[in-house]
Amino acid sequence: MRRKMILAFSLLAGCIFISSNAIAAWTQAKGHSYNQLTLSYYSTAEKFTTIEKFEEEKVLQPSGSELTVHEEGDIRRTDAKPFRNKEESFTATKMSYYVEYGLLDELTFILSGGYEYVKSNDLRTQGNSCQLHKLTGDDVCTAGVGDIILGLRQKISNNVAGGPLSVQLDVKVPEAYEYDNPVINQNLGDGQYDALLKLKYGHGFSWGYAVLDAGYKYRFENTQLDPLTFKPADTVIVSISGGYNATPWLSIRGKIDWDKSVGNAEVSDDLVKFASDTIVTKPAGERGKNVVILDTLGLKKDSLTAGLALAFTVAKNMQLVASYDWALGHSCTDDGGFLNTGALKNTCFFFKNEDMGPLRASNSSIGSTVSLALAYSH
Repeated sequence: MRRKMILAFSLLAGCIFISSNAIAAWTQAKGHSYNQLTLSYYSTAEKFTTIEKFEEEKVLQPSGSELTVHEEGDIRRTDAKPFRNKEESFTATKMSYYVEYGLLDELTFILSGGYEYVKSNDLRTQGNSCQLHKLTGDDVCTAGVGDIILGLRQKISNNVAGGPLSVQLDVKVPEAYEYDNPVINQNLGDGQYDALLKLKYGHGFSWGYAVLDAGYKYRFENTQLDPLTFKPADTVIVSISGGYNATPWLSIRGKIDWDKSVGNAEVSDDLVKFASDTIVTKPAGERGKNVVILDTLGLKKDSLTAGLALAFTVAKNMQLVASYDWALGHSCTDDGGFLNTGALKNTCFFFKNEDMGPLRASNSSIGSTVSLALAYSH
């Protein structure tokens, strides 16, 4: 079944920590800029899912023959409590560039994008630059320039409870890559425009800084393959981050990101039928629609991610930042087992995933990102 992992990679790859003047509430002075070159690597082989499936079940008939009641992989339900599930392995390597430029003292222009190489052992054709491996069973890949982000940050006030308050609008542009049928192809993005509007508040301290972001992401409908159309669910986004200046040349940073779907994902009947006829989605109608939304395309995700970073000042106005980000949202299993993900391996939370309320992760991949960034401002 199609596993939509690229969104999760995009989210985790964005959790990079640099100076308090970038990706925060502060704006660049007129004519000044902040530049960051990042190499990141994301990997996952699990996800939180609400889709329960049957094991193979057969019954013995009076004639002595066996009748298959349920085949392995048949859908039992799509609204179960989120649980961990093994998925096809997926990795993504990205070289990205991020820049902020001060158009005015209180208005900053933002641009980001990069070259991506994504690889999966899922069997599907590829519409981009890598070889076709659908019949061989080998890992398949796709590569190229992914989504481009254009943004503007406007400072609202220099002093709200001692810190700056800004508003930022980011627009995701999916025009740099060829978009193919997402049911059978690995793409470099979701293929539709997004608009993210958020408030950003920052506060500087003698020992470091803290930042709070809150926003709403509107996700447009993807009509590139009409009548095979879909619309990912809009998302509420909250992020808390901060940094501690351990020495004049080293700062320690941390971040927690929470993305909550508002549940308004949609797929066309033609896309549901194509998925049902092409892959093992099997159920049609409303249940088939839910499978396509939640699993095949991954259009309605709830995620909770954390990150830690070390930022080294290597020269005037230059930093080298090493960071590690991982998915949260599921703690002890029902039998008391331990979470086995990234930095939280063999670590048990005090609450279970199903008791986390709106913070729980749902229908999102369990992965981690390792990043190394070089940041320069002038």
